[in-house]
This record gives sequence, structure tokens and C-alpha cells, in this order.
Amino acid sequence: MQQIWVAWIGGMGLVTLIGCAGTGEVIPIHLRGVGPTSEKVTVQPHPLRVAIGPFEDGRQHQTNLGVRTHLWGGVSYFDVPGSKLTEAVAQALKEHLVSKGWQVVSSPGDVQTGGKMEADVVLTGRIEDCTVHAKSGFGFTAITARAKVTVQAANVADGSVVRMVLNGRGAEDVFWFDPEDVEAVINEVLSDSFSRLIQDTMVEQRKLRLKASLSMS
Repeated sequence: MQQIWVAWIGGMGLVTLIGCAGTGEVIPIHLRGVGPTSEKVTVQPHPLRVAIGPFEDGRQHQTNLGVRTHLWGGVSYFDVPGSKLTEAVAQALKEHLVSKGWQVVSSPGDVQTGGKMEADVVLTGRIEDCTVHAKSGFGFTAITARAKVTVQAANVADGSVVRMVLNGRGAEDVFWFDPEDVEAVINEVLSDSFSRLIQDTMVEQRKLRLKASLSMS
């Protein structure tokens, strides 16, 4: 009985250490537009050429990406490396579009070459929300994430503009806290949000248009 009691105390001590470890630290979160098990890219014969322009940070609180609440009190903070969320989200969108077979110009500076516009569409955006939280309890960690990005697609050929608001939410409960689980949840939310851009639009004579059912609603 004494051995069992000592083992239980030792286990509780380990949980205590795990629950308190890293309090106050900043945990880097890498944003991706595609998951490790994404389907193979479908190569399109004449892919739409898209340039990713600058993104704005319109969040009410711009200090970090979210927080982890520890079991025994205290918090740690999530943030993208370099704290440049606009660049991280723009890069994630680029990865997502490339995975769907779109041709993406690498940077806004490459939009025009030798006096000729190389892109069919220029995408810019505003991040309204991009948050991930983790709350650790006894034997579980609850992860929640949400994203809201306003995207503007400017068609080079005729100057027309398509505007969309991309929303996403996700949640998952895990036993042990692991930053990779946090990344997986927020990246799935972003990927699902970006998918709406493709699902709700169509390419018409190298211009991006809202699908008829949406434009009439």
C-alpha cells in the first residue's frame, strides 16, 4: 500500500511539473495552408495566375495568436515566428491555392514583368480574426480555434472585384498538450476557410467570378 501511495504521489508530482512547465513562454505556431495528408495536386492545363498582395491585420488584439491556460494556473502564449501574422496567413493561402492547382506569383513585386501584367487576379486580404487557445485540465487539453479573413480578388483584365469573407471554426480535445496538435487545429480551420474561396468562385475567361447562385443571393 505504501508503494502504491508513493507511486501516486510521484505521478501527481510529474503532472504538476508538466502543468507548470513553460508558464509565460511564447510557443511558436507555424501556419500552413495544407495538411500533411492532403490529396495530390491536380495540374490544370491553363491555371489561373494569381498574385498574393499585402494583407492587413484588422484584429482588435494584435499582441499574439492565443494563449494556453495551464492546469495549475498561469498561461503561455501562441504566436507565429517573427510575430508577422499577415505574412504567415498570406503564405498559407498561397500554399493552399498551389495545392489546388492554381499558379501563384511568388510575390507582389513579380506581378508585373517587362511592362506586361503576368497575373490574372491579384488577391489582397484583411485578417479580422485568427485565434487559437488551449486549456489544460486533469488528463485533457481542450483546443479551440477560429479564423475570419476578408479577401478581395481584383481581376486584371477588366478591373472587376470579387469580395468574400472566409470564416472557420474548429475544436479538439487531446490527452497531453502538444504544440503540433494546436498547429493542426488552427491549420485545418484556415484550410477549410480558404477552400470557400475556390468552392464559391469560378474561372471565366481568366477572370474570377462568384458562382451564379451566390451572386444572385
